[in-house]
Amino acid sequence: MKNLYKLILCLAFPAFATHVAVLETTAPKEVLSLEEKQYLTDVLRSEAVKALPAEQNYTIMTRENISVMLPPGKAIEDCEGSCLVETGKNIAADYVAQGHVGRFANNLTITVELYETAGNKLMGSFSTKASNIELLEAEIRQKSNELFSRIVASSLGKVNLQPVLVDKLGNESELVIKIDGESKKDGRKYARGVWELNPGSHEIEFVHRCYEPQKFKVNVQSGRTVDVNNVLDVAMGNLSLKAEFKDSFREVPVFVNDSLAGQTPFAGRVPLCAKVEVGDEGFRETVMTQWAGKDRLEIKYGLKKAKPTAEELRADSIATAEQMAADNAARDAASKESRSAIMKPVSIAMMALGVAGVVVGIYENSVGNDERKKYDKATFDNKRDFDKQWDKVESAKTKRNVFYGIGFGMLGAGAVTFFVF
Repeated sequence: MKNLYKLILCLAFPAFATHVAVLETTAPKEVLSLEEKQYLTDVLRSEAVKALPAEQNYTIMTRENISVMLPPGKAIEDCEGSCLVETGKNIAADYVAQGHVGRFANNLTITVELYETAGNKLMGSFSTKASNIELLEAEIRQKSNELFSRIVASSLGKVNLQPVLVDKLGNESELVIKIDGESKKDGRKYARGVWELNPGSHEIEFVHRCYEPQKFKVNVQSGRTVDVNNVLDVAMGNLSLKAEFKDSFREVPVFVNDSLAGQTPFAGRVPLCAKVEVGDEGFRETVMTQWAGKDRLEIKYGLKKAKPTAEELRADSIATAEQMAADNAARDAASKESRSAIMKPVSIAMMALGVAGVVVGIYENSVGNDERKKYDKATFDNKRDFDKQWDKVESAKTKRNVFYGIGFGMLGAGAVTFFVF
């Protein structure tokens, strides 16, 4: 029956809990009575409960639990020395403590020892004295917390926090990690990495503006590391988007994280931290999406530039042709004016030369007439004089014709140039 009870006790205690046994305080009969020893044991056990709370998965074994687990023929008050650690192993206790009371001069003394059963390791102890048992109780209560707190320091577990941010949206600095509702420990902000925690169940929370928040519990065991690498789901929102250019709505492509998602007017679900762009290639612009805790966003975006429509292209083509015609006309007028400024003086000079040529022609005609009259009236003694006079007549006629030709030609050319240019 006793073995069956042992089995029931082992099954009743959670495997992940840290078990602490406070064995009965020992003392000579002439120093303390059995009741006084049991009372001081209860004081130690109550202080262990305070230092090692159950919510951190510490189990303080009761007197009845320990009695059942003792070796055959052993009474709980008789267990001391080597029996201390051995009993701890027999009852599956991780740590075992016991007080020993004696007398020194006129004072009561007590020494309390704490052992780790797995390695037969003395974790710590304290000794104190008092003039009576009531003052000794006060000393025990004052010093016990520090002793049992060594179990906490030695039995801490660890969590390795490595949440996975899909697509790496937003900034790592925006990730908030909370453990048991707190975002800091000893003034340090919880972040990726390994953190020491008391054994037991702890609530972990991941919060990031670009991802759905996660809250869950992990069980931390003494001396072990729990890897936490949960994948955070991307937070989504409903986006309505319209685009306008020069006070008129435009249908333009919508890109979400560089992928074509549709065109304006656009309505659909997008990641809260996605890059949203509108516009054709070469005209693409980024739309600022300030969700600020919302899951629905309506935006009317004013395009700074836009690809021309077919109507705008036709209008631009007509305007361009008209502008080109006007430019050509202006250039022609400027060219004509420039040519006129150059050719007018030239034409006047040509006409002046023409008049001079005509005047010379008239003069040569007069000379020719005079020489002909001389020829007609003269009598020549020989043929040589006759030919010489006739040559004068012909020479004057030729000069007249040349200067007439040059003069009238220059007059005509000058007049044409004047009126054309």
